[in-house]
Amino acid sequence: MKNKNQHIDDTFLAKFLLGETSKEEQRIVISWLEEKVENRKHLDQLEQIWLESGKLKPRPIPVNIKFAWANLSSRIQKYDKIASPTIQKYSRFKLVLLSSVAASVLAFVALFNWYLDDASLQNENLYTNNSQTILHDTLPDGSEIYLNHLAQISFQTSKNKQRIVTLKGEAYFKVKRDTLHPFIVHAGIGGVKVLGTSFQVKTKVNGDIAVDVHSGKVELFRPNKTKSDTILLILVKEQGGIISNQQDTIIRLASNSSAFFWLDNRLSFRNKKLKDIFNVLENCYHIHIKTSNIDITNLYYTSTFIDEEPEYIIRVISNTHNFTYTREGDTYTLSDQKNE
Repeated sequence: MKNKNQHIDDTFLAKFLLGETSKEEQRIVISWLEEKVENRKHLDQLEQIWLESGKLKPRPIPVNIKFAWANLSSRIQKYDKIASPTIQKYSRFKLVLLSSVAASVLAFVALFNWYLDDASLQNENLYTNNSQTILHDTLPDGSEIYLNHLAQISFQTSKNKQRIVTLKGEAYFKVKRDTLHPFIVHAGIGGVKVLGTSFQVKTKVNGDIAVDVHSGKVELFRPNKTKSDTILLILVKEQGGIISNQQDTIIRLASNSSAFFWLDNRLSFRNKKLKDIFNVLENCYHIHIKTSNIDITNLYYTSTFIDEEPEYIIRVISNTHNFTYTREGDTYTLSDQKNE
């Protein structure tokens, strides 16, 4: 519809909220939003209010409009029964106003979900990396993705510019900034929401989701199993987090020295214990490291390695701390010369 003077009354909005409108009637509401900047600004204000209050989350929790409307109505009736006549008269005025606001907010939520449903009518795109090398591609919005071996990502092209992807496995994202359209990664029990940053997400066999931030800021989210809300955690550069499958929480972690090793073959250690460094080397290079003296693992080390072989790294560490080492196949044994 292109009628610049069209008006949508509360009865029509209520019908829309209750899911009783046809597809064409739903498009009338969408058209109304597109007619005036004020309409969109009003909707943006409602969105901001809900985001700040924590009521509106990035789609992990579907909104049951009928239940929300019925719940509001029951509260109004309950309040009328216990209030005095004078208070009832005043409270009804406030509750009518509250109902109007609630209707507008629910309209936004319904519209938000309608957009997503409408997007689902578009073609679905699926990327799967079955090769042994990293798959690099660019999404329609300009964001870049890097898929590790056996990783899979799906998204739907949409005229409304929603940026929502679903991930299995491990992927690195360089998200093109768009403050009006957050980039959301769904990965099983939870996900990540950003505006523009670089980070990686990995879904683990046990259902956990590991996230590491390379630049910018990201928001981790997951539905709360025991409460009707969503658990949130903000991460910034060089921080990591785990969305736990077993525990109903999100755990903040220190920076992971090898988080992006699969992508850039870079290892950076800042005053790390050799015990932790050896664990990283074993996981990254699939080797085994032994020591002749437990005290060796408690020493600290700082350095950065890029595209280096594991033996070179062990040799440099050994020279720094005056160790000797021997190699048998994929097993390295380090010894302290002072105790020999």
